[in-house]
Amino acid sequence: MSSIKLIAKKGSTFHDFPYSSPRRKCLHCWIINVTPPGPSHCRHQCIYCYAREAIYSNYSEDTLIYNNLPELVEKDLKKLKLCPPISLSNISDPCQDIPELKKEVRRLIRLLMNYRVAFAITTKGNPSFLLDIPDFVSYQPKFIAVTIEGTPEILQLLSPKAPPFTARLKAVHQLSNLGISTVIRLDPVFIHLFQALYGDTWFDQIDRLVAAFSTTGAKHIVAGTGRLSKRTPQLAGCRGESLWHRVFKVIEAYSPLAARKFEAEYVYESGWAGRGYLLRKDLRLNFHHKLREVVEARNMTFATCQELSPEESDSPGIPSCEGILLPFTKKQATGKFHPIPNCTANCHVSCHGLSSPPCGQPRLITHKPLKFSRLCSTNAQPLLLK
Repeated sequence: MSSIKLIAKKGSTFHDFPYSSPRRKCLHCWIINVTPPGPSHCRHQCIYCYAREAIYSNYSEDTLIYNNLPELVEKDLKKLKLCPPISLSNISDPCQDIPELKKEVRRLIRLLMNYRVAFAITTKGNPSFLLDIPDFVSYQPKFIAVTIEGTPEILQLLSPKAPPFTARLKAVHQLSNLGISTVIRLDPVFIHLFQALYGDTWFDQIDRLVAAFSTTGAKHIVAGTGRLSKRTPQLAGCRGESLWHRVFKVIEAYSPLAARKFEAEYVYESGWAGRGYLLRKDLRLNFHHKLREVVEARNMTFATCQELSPEESDSPGIPSCEGILLPFTKKQATGKFHPIPNCTANCHVSCHGLSSPPCGQPRLITHKPLKFSRLCSTNAQPLLLK
Protein backbone atom coordinates (compact mmCIF):
# COMPACT_ATOMS: atom_id res chain seq x y z
CA MET A 1 0.00 0.00 0.00
CA SER A 2 1.27 3.46 -0.83
CA SER A 3 2.28 5.84 1.93
CA ILE A 4 0.32 8.99 2.80
CA LYS A 5 1.79 12.37 1.93
CA LEU A 6 0.16 15.69 2.80
CA ILE A 7 0.77 18.41 0.25
CA ALA A 8 -0.31 22.04 -0.22
CA LYS A 9 -2.52 22.83 -3.17
CA LYS A 10 -1.44 25.89 -5.11
CA GLY A 11 -3.90 28.56 -6.19
CA SER A 12 -7.65 28.78 -5.92
CA THR A 13 -9.79 25.66 -5.69
CA PHE A 14 -12.64 27.35 -7.56
CA HIS A 15 -13.95 25.70 -10.71
CA ASP A 16 -17.34 24.74 -12.08
CA PHE A 17 -18.21 21.80 -14.30
CA PRO A 18 -16.48 22.66 -17.60
CA TYR A 19 -19.47 22.03 -19.87
CA SER A 20 -20.38 25.03 -22.01
CA SER A 21 -23.07 23.61 -24.26
CA PRO A 22 -26.68 24.87 -24.19
CA ARG A 23 -27.57 21.20 -23.57
CA ARG A 24 -25.67 21.26 -20.28
CA LYS A 25 -27.48 19.27 -17.62
CA CYS A 26 -25.23 19.84 -14.61
CA LEU A 27 -26.13 22.48 -12.07
CA HIS A 28 -23.57 25.19 -11.45
CA CYS A 29 -21.32 24.42 -8.52
CA TRP A 30 -17.91 24.92 -6.96
CA ILE A 31 -16.01 21.65 -7.24
CA ILE A 32 -13.44 21.07 -4.50
CA ASN A 33 -11.26 18.00 -4.90
CA VAL A 34 -9.58 16.74 -1.76
CA THR A 35 -6.69 15.09 -3.61
CA PRO A 36 -5.02 15.50 -7.00
CA PRO A 37 -6.25 13.17 -9.74
CA GLY A 38 -4.19 10.07 -10.26
CA PRO A 39 -4.21 6.33 -9.62
CA SER A 40 -2.66 6.42 -6.13
CA HIS A 41 -4.87 9.08 -4.56
CA CYS A 42 -8.08 7.10 -4.32
CA ARG A 43 -7.59 3.66 -2.85
CA HIS A 44 -10.90 2.32 -4.17
CA GLN A 45 -9.17 1.71 -7.53
CA CYS A 46 -12.47 1.32 -9.42
CA ILE A 47 -11.66 -0.14 -12.82
CA TYR A 48 -13.84 2.32 -14.77
CA CYS A 49 -12.66 5.53 -13.08
CA TYR A 50 -11.77 8.27 -15.55
CA ALA A 51 -9.81 10.24 -12.93
CA ARG A 52 -7.14 7.58 -12.47
CA GLU A 53 -5.39 8.50 -15.71
CA ALA A 54 -6.69 11.96 -16.50
CA ILE A 55 -4.38 14.02 -18.68
CA TYR A 56 -3.51 16.23 -15.70
CA SER A 57 -2.99 13.34 -13.24
CA ASN A 58 -0.26 13.24 -10.63
CA TYR A 59 1.43 9.83 -10.87
CA SER A 60 3.12 9.91 -7.49
CA GLU A 61 3.32 6.47 -5.90
CA ASP A 62 2.26 8.07 -2.61
CA THR A 63 -1.35 8.83 -1.75
CA LEU A 64 -1.38 12.62 -1.91
CA ILE A 65 -3.86 14.59 0.20
CA TYR A 66 -4.30 18.36 0.20
CA ASN A 67 -3.72 19.82 3.66
CA ASN A 68 -4.54 23.49 3.03
CA LEU A 69 -8.02 23.43 1.48
CA PRO A 70 -9.84 25.30 4.28
CA GLU A 71 -7.33 28.12 4.09
CA LEU A 72 -7.62 28.39 0.30
CA VAL A 73 -11.41 28.13 0.31
CA GLU A 74 -11.76 30.76 3.02
CA LYS A 75 -9.74 33.24 0.95
CA ASP A 76 -12.24 32.86 -1.87
CA LEU A 77 -15.28 32.91 0.41
CA LYS A 78 -14.17 36.28 1.80
CA LYS A 79 -14.22 37.68 -1.76
CA LEU A 80 -17.53 36.17 -2.86
CA LYS A 81 -20.94 37.80 -2.58
CA LEU A 82 -22.71 34.78 -4.05
CA CYS A 83 -21.54 31.24 -3.39
CA PRO A 84 -22.58 28.32 -5.60
CA PRO A 85 -23.20 24.96 -3.95
CA ILE A 86 -19.99 23.08 -3.28
CA SER A 87 -19.35 19.55 -4.56
CA LEU A 88 -16.95 17.24 -2.69
CA SER A 89 -15.16 15.56 -4.48
CA ASN A 90 -15.24 14.66 -8.18
CA ILE A 91 -11.92 12.91 -8.74
CA SER A 92 -11.40 10.94 -5.52
CA ASP A 93 -13.55 9.75 -2.66
CA PRO A 94 -13.62 12.26 0.23
CA CYS A 95 -14.65 9.50 2.69
CA GLN A 96 -11.86 7.00 2.15
CA ASP A 97 -10.82 5.18 5.31
CA ILE A 98 -7.60 7.17 5.65
CA PRO A 99 -7.21 9.06 8.96
CA GLU A 100 -5.23 11.91 7.42
CA LEU A 101 -7.88 12.41 4.73
CA LYS A 102 -10.74 12.31 7.21
CA LYS A 103 -9.02 14.94 9.33
CA GLU A 104 -8.68 17.32 6.37
CA VAL A 105 -12.25 16.70 5.18
CA ARG A 106 -13.57 17.40 8.69
CA ARG A 107 -11.65 20.69 8.74
CA LEU A 108 -13.12 21.65 5.36
CA ILE A 109 -16.69 20.72 6.32
CA ARG A 110 -16.41 22.78 9.51
CA LEU A 111 -15.35 25.78 7.44
CA LEU A 112 -18.23 25.37 4.97
CA MET A 113 -20.71 25.06 7.82
CA ASN A 114 -19.24 28.09 9.57
CA TYR A 115 -19.81 30.17 6.43
CA ARG A 116 -23.27 28.57 5.97
CA VAL A 117 -22.84 27.59 2.32
CA ALA A 118 -24.58 24.69 0.54
CA PHE A 119 -22.63 21.52 -0.13
CA ALA A 120 -22.92 17.93 -1.34
CA ILE A 121 -20.67 14.94 -0.71
CA THR A 122 -20.36 12.03 -3.16
CA THR A 123 -18.80 8.85 -1.82
CA LYS A 124 -18.60 5.07 -1.81
CA GLY A 125 -17.23 5.26 1.72
CA ASN A 126 -18.67 5.83 5.16
CA PRO A 127 -19.39 9.48 6.00
CA SER A 128 -20.18 8.70 9.66
CA PHE A 129 -16.90 10.29 10.77
CA LEU A 130 -18.62 13.63 10.08
CA LEU A 131 -21.60 12.99 12.34
CA ASP A 132 -19.92 14.22 15.51
CA ILE A 133 -19.23 17.65 14.01
CA PRO A 134 -21.56 19.93 16.00
CA ASP A 135 -24.83 20.53 14.11
CA PHE A 136 -23.72 18.49 11.08
CA VAL A 137 -26.83 16.34 11.11
CA SER A 138 -29.28 19.27 11.14
CA TYR A 139 -27.23 21.52 8.87
CA GLN A 140 -28.97 22.71 5.72
CA PRO A 141 -28.66 22.86 2.78
CA LYS A 142 -26.66 19.72 2.05
CA PHE A 143 -27.02 16.18 0.81
CA ILE A 144 -24.89 13.06 0.64
CA ALA A 145 -24.81 10.80 -2.44
CA VAL A 146 -23.60 7.21 -2.13
CA THR A 147 -22.51 5.38 -5.28
CA ILE A 148 -23.65 1.75 -5.62
CA GLU A 149 -22.91 0.44 -9.11
CA GLY A 150 -24.82 -2.82 -8.83
CA THR A 151 -25.22 -6.02 -6.88
CA PRO A 152 -22.68 -7.27 -4.32
CA GLU A 153 -21.13 -9.48 -7.01
CA ILE A 154 -20.79 -6.58 -9.43
CA LEU A 155 -19.22 -4.32 -6.79
CA GLN A 156 -16.61 -7.01 -6.21
CA LEU A 157 -15.70 -6.84 -9.89
CA LEU A 158 -15.87 -3.08 -10.49
CA SER A 159 -14.79 -1.54 -7.17
CA PRO A 160 -13.33 -4.38 -5.06
CA LYS A 161 -11.31 -2.12 -2.77
CA ALA A 162 -14.24 0.15 -1.94
CA PRO A 163 -16.67 -0.73 0.87
CA PRO A 164 -18.95 -3.65 0.00
CA PHE A 165 -22.63 -3.47 -0.91
CA THR A 166 -24.00 -3.99 2.60
CA ALA A 167 -21.73 -1.28 4.06
CA ARG A 168 -22.79 1.27 1.44
CA LEU A 169 -26.47 0.44 1.90
CA LYS A 170 -26.06 0.69 5.68
CA ALA A 171 -24.44 4.11 5.33
CA VAL A 172 -27.40 5.44 3.33
CA HIS A 173 -29.83 3.99 5.87
CA GLN A 174 -27.96 5.53 8.81
CA LEU A 175 -27.82 8.97 7.21
CA SER A 176 -31.47 8.90 6.15
CA ASN A 177 -32.60 7.81 9.61
CA LEU A 178 -30.89 10.88 11.03
CA GLY A 179 -32.84 13.10 8.63
CA ILE A 180 -29.95 13.80 6.25
CA SER A 181 -31.00 14.05 2.60
CA THR A 182 -29.51 11.15 0.66
CA VAL A 183 -29.17 10.19 -3.00
CA ILE A 184 -28.06 6.86 -4.47
CA ARG A 185 -25.97 6.93 -7.62
CA LEU A 186 -26.62 3.72 -9.56
CA ASP A 187 -23.76 4.59 -11.85
CA PRO A 188 -22.25 3.21 -13.97
CA VAL A 189 -24.56 0.33 -14.85
CA PHE A 190 -22.84 -1.91 -17.37
CA ILE A 191 -25.84 -3.88 -18.56
CA HIS A 192 -23.65 -6.44 -20.33
CA LEU A 193 -21.99 -7.33 -17.05
CA PHE A 194 -25.44 -7.87 -15.55
CA GLN A 195 -26.26 -10.05 -18.56
CA ALA A 196 -23.01 -11.99 -18.19
CA LEU A 197 -23.72 -12.75 -14.53
CA TYR A 198 -27.50 -13.15 -14.53
CA GLY A 199 -28.51 -14.05 -18.08
CA ASP A 200 -32.01 -13.26 -19.29
CA THR A 201 -33.16 -12.32 -15.77
CA TRP A 202 -30.63 -9.52 -15.45
CA PHE A 203 -33.21 -6.74 -15.18
CA ASP A 204 -34.82 -8.59 -12.27
CA GLN A 205 -31.57 -7.87 -10.42
CA ILE A 206 -31.98 -4.15 -11.21
CA ASP A 207 -35.52 -4.30 -9.86
CA ARG A 208 -34.30 -5.95 -6.65
CA LEU A 209 -31.61 -3.29 -6.27
CA VAL A 210 -34.18 -0.51 -6.53
CA ALA A 211 -36.36 -2.32 -3.98
CA ALA A 212 -33.37 -2.44 -1.60
CA PHE A 213 -32.60 1.22 -2.22
CA SER A 214 -36.19 2.17 -1.41
CA THR A 215 -35.79 0.77 2.11
CA THR A 216 -32.88 3.07 2.96
CA GLY A 217 -34.80 6.33 3.04
CA ALA A 218 -33.12 7.70 -0.09
CA LYS A 219 -35.60 9.69 -2.16
CA HIS A 220 -33.73 10.03 -5.44
CA ILE A 221 -31.73 7.80 -7.80
CA VAL A 222 -29.20 9.08 -10.35
CA ALA A 223 -28.21 6.53 -12.98
CA GLY A 224 -25.78 6.22 -15.86
CA THR A 225 -24.45 3.51 -18.15
CA GLY A 226 -20.87 4.75 -18.31
CA ARG A 227 -18.62 6.70 -20.65
CA LEU A 228 -15.45 4.79 -21.50
CA SER A 229 -12.22 5.68 -23.25
CA LYS A 230 -10.13 3.42 -25.44
CA ARG A 231 -7.10 5.62 -24.88
CA THR A 232 -4.23 3.54 -23.54
CA PRO A 233 -2.54 5.33 -20.63
CA GLN A 234 1.20 5.47 -20.14
CA LEU A 235 1.99 4.44 -16.57
CA ALA A 236 5.53 4.50 -15.19
CA GLY A 237 7.01 3.58 -18.55
CA CYS A 238 4.58 0.69 -19.16
CA ARG A 239 1.51 0.76 -21.30
CA GLY A 240 -1.63 0.15 -19.28
CA GLU A 241 -5.11 -0.90 -20.32
CA SER A 242 -7.82 1.49 -21.40
CA LEU A 243 -10.95 1.89 -19.31
CA TRP A 244 -12.96 0.22 -22.08
CA HIS A 245 -10.64 -2.79 -22.17
CA ARG A 246 -10.71 -3.26 -18.38
CA VAL A 247 -14.49 -3.47 -18.42
CA PHE A 248 -14.47 -5.71 -21.51
CA LYS A 249 -12.13 -8.21 -19.82
CA VAL A 250 -14.33 -8.44 -16.72
CA ILE A 251 -17.41 -9.15 -18.85
CA GLU A 252 -15.56 -11.60 -21.08
CA ALA A 253 -14.42 -13.64 -18.08
CA TYR A 254 -18.05 -14.53 -17.36
CA SER A 255 -19.58 -14.52 -20.84
CA PRO A 256 -17.75 -14.15 -24.17
CA LEU A 257 -21.16 -13.62 -25.79
CA ALA A 258 -22.02 -10.71 -23.48
CA ALA A 259 -18.55 -9.27 -24.12
CA ARG A 260 -19.12 -9.34 -27.88
CA LYS A 261 -22.44 -7.55 -27.36
CA PHE A 262 -20.66 -4.98 -25.19
CA GLU A 263 -18.10 -4.46 -27.95
CA ALA A 264 -20.83 -3.96 -30.55
CA GLU A 265 -23.23 -1.89 -28.45
CA TYR A 266 -20.86 0.60 -26.81
CA VAL A 267 -20.30 3.07 -29.63
CA TYR A 268 -18.23 6.21 -29.93
CA GLU A 269 -20.20 9.36 -29.29
CA SER A 270 -19.22 13.02 -29.05
CA GLY A 271 -21.65 15.16 -27.13
CA TRP A 272 -22.00 18.13 -24.81
CA ALA A 273 -20.49 16.22 -21.86
CA GLY A 274 -17.46 14.90 -23.73
CA ARG A 275 -16.38 12.08 -25.98
CA GLY A 276 -16.17 8.37 -25.42
CA TYR A 277 -17.82 4.99 -25.85
CA LEU A 278 -21.42 4.99 -24.60
CA LEU A 279 -24.20 2.46 -24.68
CA ARG A 280 -26.00 2.96 -27.98
CA LYS A 281 -28.67 5.59 -27.54
CA ASP A 282 -31.72 3.47 -28.34
CA LEU A 283 -30.55 0.93 -25.75
CA ARG A 284 -29.84 3.72 -23.24
CA LEU A 285 -33.33 5.13 -23.70
CA ASN A 286 -34.95 1.74 -23.28
CA PHE A 287 -32.94 0.91 -20.17
CA HIS A 288 -33.48 4.26 -18.45
CA HIS A 289 -37.19 4.31 -19.23
CA LYS A 290 -37.60 0.90 -17.60
CA LEU A 291 -35.42 1.93 -14.67
CA ARG A 292 -37.32 5.17 -14.12
CA GLU A 293 -40.57 3.21 -14.08
CA VAL A 294 -39.43 0.92 -11.27
CA VAL A 295 -37.87 3.81 -9.32
CA GLU A 296 -40.98 5.95 -9.47
CA ALA A 297 -43.16 2.95 -8.60
CA ARG A 298 -41.35 2.95 -5.24
CA ASN A 299 -42.01 6.65 -4.63
CA MET A 300 -38.54 7.87 -5.50
CA THR A 301 -37.52 10.31 -8.23
CA PHE A 302 -35.10 9.51 -11.03
CA ALA A 303 -32.58 11.22 -13.29
CA THR A 304 -29.79 10.24 -15.62
CA CYS A 305 -26.27 11.62 -15.33
CA GLN A 306 -25.31 13.57 -18.46
CA GLU A 307 -26.13 10.91 -21.05
CA LEU A 308 -29.77 11.88 -21.76
CA SER A 309 -31.67 15.14 -21.57
CA PRO A 310 -34.13 15.79 -18.72
CA GLU A 311 -36.99 15.59 -21.22
CA GLU A 312 -35.85 12.15 -22.36
CA SER A 313 -35.29 10.55 -18.99
CA ASP A 314 -35.83 12.46 -15.74
CA SER A 315 -38.71 12.62 -13.32
CA PRO A 316 -40.68 15.86 -13.69
CA GLY A 317 -40.50 18.59 -11.08
CA ILE A 318 -37.02 17.94 -9.68
CA PRO A 319 -34.74 20.99 -9.32
CA SER A 320 -31.85 19.34 -11.20
CA CYS A 321 -30.53 15.88 -11.99
CA GLU A 322 -29.25 15.76 -8.40
CA GLY A 323 -32.87 15.58 -7.32
CA ILE A 324 -32.43 17.60 -4.12
CA LEU A 325 -32.49 21.37 -3.89
CA LEU A 326 -29.00 22.79 -3.46
CA PRO A 327 -29.16 26.58 -3.95
CA PHE A 328 -26.73 29.41 -4.28
CA THR A 329 -26.16 31.27 -1.02
CA LYS A 330 -25.79 35.04 -0.58
CA LYS A 331 -23.41 36.80 1.78
CA GLN A 332 -25.02 38.70 4.65
CA ALA A 333 -23.68 41.66 6.64
CA THR A 334 -22.20 39.17 9.13
CA GLY A 335 -19.96 37.67 6.44
CA LYS A 336 -21.92 34.44 6.58
CA PHE A 337 -24.07 33.20 3.70
CA HIS A 338 -27.79 32.45 3.49
CA PRO A 339 -29.66 30.24 0.99
CA ILE A 340 -31.39 32.15 -1.81
CA PRO A 341 -35.09 31.27 -1.86
CA ASN A 342 -36.33 29.62 -5.08
CA CYS A 343 -32.78 29.10 -6.40
CA THR A 344 -31.94 25.69 -7.87
CA ALA A 345 -28.36 26.47 -9.07
CA ASN A 346 -29.62 25.12 -12.40
CA CYS A 347 -29.45 28.70 -13.65
CA HIS A 348 -29.79 28.32 -17.40
CA VAL A 349 -32.85 26.09 -16.97
CA SER A 350 -34.75 27.32 -13.91
CA CYS A 351 -34.16 31.01 -14.62
CA HIS A 352 -34.35 30.95 -18.40
CA GLY A 353 -35.95 34.14 -19.69
CA LEU A 354 -36.05 35.87 -16.30
CA SER A 355 -34.87 39.47 -16.11
CA SER A 356 -34.83 39.29 -12.31
CA PRO A 357 -33.76 35.82 -11.11
CA PRO A 358 -33.81 34.98 -7.38
CA CYS A 359 -30.10 35.79 -7.02
CA GLY A 360 -30.56 39.21 -8.66
CA GLN A 361 -27.82 38.44 -11.18
CA PRO A 362 -29.23 37.87 -14.67
CA ARG A 363 -25.70 37.55 -16.05
CA LEU A 364 -25.50 34.16 -14.30
CA ILE A 365 -28.29 32.79 -16.50
CA THR A 366 -25.90 30.97 -18.78
CA HIS A 367 -24.95 27.40 -19.62
CA LYS A 368 -21.28 28.37 -19.50
CA PRO A 369 -19.10 27.56 -16.49
CA LEU A 370 -19.20 30.06 -13.65
CA LYS A 371 -16.63 32.81 -13.58
CA PHE A 372 -15.35 33.70 -10.13
CA SER A 373 -15.41 37.44 -10.84
CA ARG A 374 -19.15 37.37 -11.56
CA LEU A 375 -19.82 36.07 -8.08
CA CYS A 376 -17.90 38.82 -6.33
CA SER A 377 -20.43 41.58 -7.06
CA THR A 378 -24.16 41.74 -6.42
CA ASN A 379 -24.74 44.70 -8.72
CA ALA A 380 -27.36 43.82 -11.33
CA GLN A 381 -25.87 43.27 -14.78
CA PRO A 382 -27.41 42.98 -18.26
CA LEU A 383 -28.88 39.62 -19.14
CA LEU A 384 -26.60 37.39 -21.21
CA LEU A 385 -28.30 36.33 -24.40
CA LYS A 386 -26.04 33.35 -25.04
